[in-house]
Amino acid sequence: MSDELQAIDAGPPANIGPSIPISISIPPAAVPAAPPAAAFWRRLDEAMTWLGDRLNPILVKETRQALKSRQFVITFALVLTLAWIWSMFGVAMIGPSIYFAAHGLEMFLGYYTILAVPLLVVVPFGAFRSLASEREDGTYELLSITTLKPRQIVNGKLGSAVLQMLVYLSAIAPCLAFTYMLRGVDAPTILFVICWFFLASLGAAAIGLLVATLSHEKHWQIVLSVMFLFGLAILLWCALFIGFEGLAVWSLSFQDREFWVANGIVLTAFFSYFALCYCAASAQLTFASDNRATVLRMVMVGQQALLMGWFGWGLSQVEEPEMIAAYFILTAIHWSAMGVFINTELGELSLRVKRQLPQSFFGRAFLTWFNPGPATGYMFVVANLLAALLVGAGYLLYSEAFTTRAVRMPWEMVFVFGLLTFSYVVLYLGLGRLIIAGLRRVTQVTLTAAVLFQVLLVLAATGIPLSIHLMTPELRNDYSLIEISNPFYSLAEVLESKYFSDVVVCLLAVIPLAAAVVFLLSLPAIIAAVHQVRIAKPGRVVEEDAELEALRAAPIGPSSPFDDPSL
Repeated sequence: MSDELQAIDAGPPANIGPSIPISISIPPAAVPAAPPAAAFWRRLDEAMTWLGDRLNPILVKETRQALKSRQFVITFALVLTLAWIWSMFGVAMIGPSIYFAAHGLEMFLGYYTILAVPLLVVVPFGAFRSLASEREDGTYELLSITTLKPRQIVNGKLGSAVLQMLVYLSAIAPCLAFTYMLRGVDAPTILFVICWFFLASLGAAAIGLLVATLSHEKHWQIVLSVMFLFGLAILLWCALFIGFEGLAVWSLSFQDREFWVANGIVLTAFFSYFALCYCAASAQLTFASDNRATVLRMVMVGQQALLMGWFGWGLSQVEEPEMIAAYFILTAIHWSAMGVFINTELGELSLRVKRQLPQSFFGRAFLTWFNPGPATGYMFVVANLLAALLVGAGYLLYSEAFTTRAVRMPWEMVFVFGLLTFSYVVLYLGLGRLIIAGLRRVTQVTLTAAVLFQVLLVLAATGIPLSIHLMTPELRNDYSLIEISNPFYSLAEVLESKYFSDVVVCLLAVIPLAAAVVFLLSLPAIIAAVHQVRIAKPGRVVEEDAELEALRAAPIGPSSPFDDPSL
C-alpha cells in the first residue's frame, strides 16, 4: 500500500504519450433579471433626477422650503380636517334625502369656502413674504450676484406658488367630484370654478411679488404687508359673494354667447395685467442702471390696443354711444394708475441706457417715449390719451352715422366728457411730476413716497372744495364752480348734462387750458430728454461683449475632466 502511494506521489511515468490539455469552464453565476416594474421605476427616478437638475433652482429651493414649512403643514392639515368635517356634517344634515334629492350645490359651496382661504389668502401672501423676507434679511444680494436673471427669480417664486395651489386642489378635488355625484351641480361648473380659482390665486401671487419689490425699508414693508393682506381679504370676500350669490341664484349659462364674451373680456384684462405685474416685478429686481421702462410701456400700449378693440367690437354689436363714456372712464383710470408709477422714475439715464438709445430720425421720433424717465413717460401718457381720444371720436362718428334710435346722451356731450376726463388726467399727472421733480432737488424721494404725494395731491384737490361745498348751506344741493378742481363731481355733472350748459362751457374753458399750461411747464424737461443721444461703448465693454459672444458661440465641452476623452 505504501508502494502504491509513493508511485502516485512520484507523478506519471515519463514518455507515456502526448498529454491532452483539459480545460474546465465554470459557467458564471446567473444574474436575475430585474422585473419590468422595478426597471420602470428606476428609469422614472433617473428621469426625474435629470429633470430636477435642470429645473429653476429658485423653484426647487422655494418648493422645498414651502412644503417643509410649519405654515404649509398646518394649513394643509386644516384643509383636510375641515373637508372631512364638512363631508360628515353635510351628509348628516342632508339626511335620507341624499338618495333622491339634489343637494350637490350645498355641499359644493362648503368645499368652495374651504378651498378659497388657502388659494386666495395663504398662497399669495406666502409668495409675497418669500420675496419680502429675502429683501429684508439681505439674502437677495446673494441671488443678485449669481447668474440667475430677475425673471428666473420671479418664475421660481410663481412656480412654487403654483405647486402649492396644485397640492391644495388635489386635496379638495375628490370632494368636488363627490358633490357631482350628489346632483345639483354639473361637471362644467366645477371645472369652471377650479380654473378661475387657479387664475385668481396666480394673479394675486403675481401682485404679491410686485408689492414685495416696491420698498427695501422694513417699516414700509410692514405697511405694504398690511395693505396687501387687506386686499386679499377683499378678494376672499368677493369670491365668497360671487359663489354664494352667483352660483346659488343663477346657474352658469355655458350655451349663451354673452357668457363667453364676458369671460373673454375678463380673461383679456387678467392676462394683460398679469403680464404687466410680472414684467414690473422683474424690472424692480434688476440692477438700478438697467432699462426698466421700455418693456413695461410696450405692455401698456398693448393693453390700450386690447381695450380699444373690445370697445370697438362691442359698439358694433350694441350700437350705444353711452358705451364710449365707459371707454373714456376705463382709459383714464388705466393711464392715471400707470402715470402715477411712471412719475416715480428717476430722471437721469444711466450709461448703459444711453448706449441703447435709438439713432435714426424715426426711431427717435417714435421710440424716445419708451425710454426711462418721468419726462418721456409723461409725454408717453399724453400721447396715448390723445390717441385714445381720437379713437373715441371715431367711435362716436360711427355711432352717429349708423345708430337710428334715440340715445340718452348726444355724441357731442360724450366727446366733451372724454376731453375733460383726459384733461384732468394730464393736469394732475403733470402737477405730480413737477412736485416730485422739485422735491428731488432737495431730498431723496422713494417710490412709495412719490406715489403718496400724488395720491395726496388728488385727495386735496377733491376734498378741500368738497368740504367747503358741504359746509355752505346755499351750495349744498347744486353743483358749484368751487368744485372745478374735483374731477369726480365735475365729470358726474357733465354726464348728467344733455346740452352745453354754463357749467359745461366753463369747464371746457378752464380744465383743458390748465392742462395745456401744465404740459407747457413740463415741455423743457421733455425737450431735454429728446436731446439725449446714444453714446459709444467704451473699449472695455466692447471687449467684454466680444468675449461673451465667443462663449455663447463656442461648442459646449465636457462638463468634467472625466468626460474628456483625451484624458
